[in-house]
Amino acid sequence: MGLQLLTPIDIIVDSREHSKHPEFEHEFKRRGLKVAIQVLKAGDFLLLAPNDRKPLLVERKTVSDFLNSIRDNRVWEQTKLLREAADSDGYQPFIVLEGWLGVVEKYRGWRIQSVLRVIDTILLDYNVPVINTPNKKATIEWLIAKAKSLGRTSEKRVYRLRVEKKPLSLHKRILYVAEGLVGPTLARKLLEHFKTLKAIANASILDLMRVEGIGEKRATEIYAIFNTPWHGSK
Repeated sequence: MGLQLLTPIDIIVDSREHSKHPEFEHEFKRRGLKVAIQVLKAGDFLLLAPNDRKPLLVERKTVSDFLNSIRDNRVWEQTKLLREAADSDGYQPFIVLEGWLGVVEKYRGWRIQSVLRVIDTILLDYNVPVINTPNKKATIEWLIAKAKSLGRTSEKRVYRLRVEKKPLSLHKRILYVAEGLVGPTLARKLLEHFKTLKAIANASILDLMRVEGIGEKRATEIYAIFNTPWHGSK
């Protein structure tokens, strides 16, 4: 984990939602909002607010996703998780139901009353507001308008934005290990000669000395690293 920067943010997008729908971040930034991508315990968007107002924890569900969660009986556990996550951090939970509810009867053959009862339970028993938007564009517009209605960015709570180093590629990690043995210059020469770390580890002192710049003393040190039993107390 890298240094934590303190910065005002308008919207935090859950990293899993962002990986599937990067267009949300693009549009938020294009419209002047400050955006962060982080893993959220629950929900897809966290709209930050000043200290005297509650941030909004928003879960976006397409109508198809919502109907599937009803069919699989996951809707209650998902709603409970959203409610609990919001309560633990002092947020107001919100569900955006995206799409045409008429699909319930036209394509699924369900009675609309059954779906409305589920929404009614979410509203009244779980105290989670639900808003229906016709499409993704409308969802984006609502999120932007809601974020702006919560105040100017500079007035909002400071968020600890985690800055993580980008993971090294496999080849850079191999070079990094070799550099720990002999430094950057000789590490490249070793890898160019032996090709793999395993081959370096299996090399004899004489084999190691065949690499330009590796004398008997350095070769003996490298050999000892790979062939000396480790004792934690030493």
